[in-house]
Amino acid sequence: MSDSVLLTVCLRASFLAGAVGSKIVFHPLDTIRTLQQTSTNFNYILPLHRYWRGLGASVALTTPAFTTYMVSYRQCKRFLTPYIGDDSMANYVISGAVAELASSFIWTPMEVIKGRMQISSKNISTLQIIKRIYATEGLRGFFRGYVMGIVVFLPHSVVWWVTYEKTKAWMEKRGELGLKEYAVSSAAATCTASVASNFLDVVKTRQQLAVSDEIRGMRPDDQKSVFQVGKNLIKEVGLGRALFKGLHIRLLHSLPSSVLSMIIVETLNPDTKKSREKHHGEQRQSFEAADV
Repeated sequence: MSDSVLLTVCLRASFLAGAVGSKIVFHPLDTIRTLQQTSTNFNYILPLHRYWRGLGASVALTTPAFTTYMVSYRQCKRFLTPYIGDDSMANYVISGAVAELASSFIWTPMEVIKGRMQISSKNISTLQIIKRIYATEGLRGFFRGYVMGIVVFLPHSVVWWVTYEKTKAWMEKRGELGLKEYAVSSAAATCTASVASNFLDVVKTRQQLAVSDEIRGMRPDDQKSVFQVGKNLIKEVGLGRALFKGLHIRLLHSLPSSVLSMIIVETLNPDTKKSREKHHGEQRQSFEAADV
């Protein structure tokens, strides 16, 4: 097995472990976040099984989405390194944007299916939700809020990676990177990006679920446009609270989930200055051996 194939296998295995592990552990918090953002249920003491609704769809689609996201980021970053360096702001921004664009076709259907199940007052299976969405909206129904998702997560991804890489590089100058450093870097990135994108994330979630039975009964005009969704949100809680609606629940979910994911990824497949120098050295040796 060649070094490049082995590297790809290791990358995918580490990203798979990070995606599945974090989703299973923190899914109940994601359910509470969805209920909070959509204002469909203010009682977060639920029957135990309701906390896990949508987990199947989440794991099934998050796995390829997160793997695509991370592989795209790492490979784009590696591709750009000879041209703009591996620790430049431009590299982080471009790689983060490419990763989001490459994976968004998987993230959006996952969010729609999972969200419908989480806010549903009825016991319904993943297959039933998929059939219902397809029957009433066609394939377009699975990509409801896709453009808004790009609007939210493209800048979110850029802010996240710039913060993460800069924090990690700053800590690496002061010593060997370990679990604590990965955790701190990931936490700083998640907090910064979540605060910056929270209002748009709430609007995106509400738009994706606007045609569900639960939302249609509460806010039927949410279906009109994303601007109407934002207007209704501000009217409901005021501009100040709208900017931070559900942020505490979102952080309770995304903070440990992100930290766990990156600890797993960086432990199994580290991306540090030391590891990159080692990789470049091995590449040079391979080229020299090939020339001989």
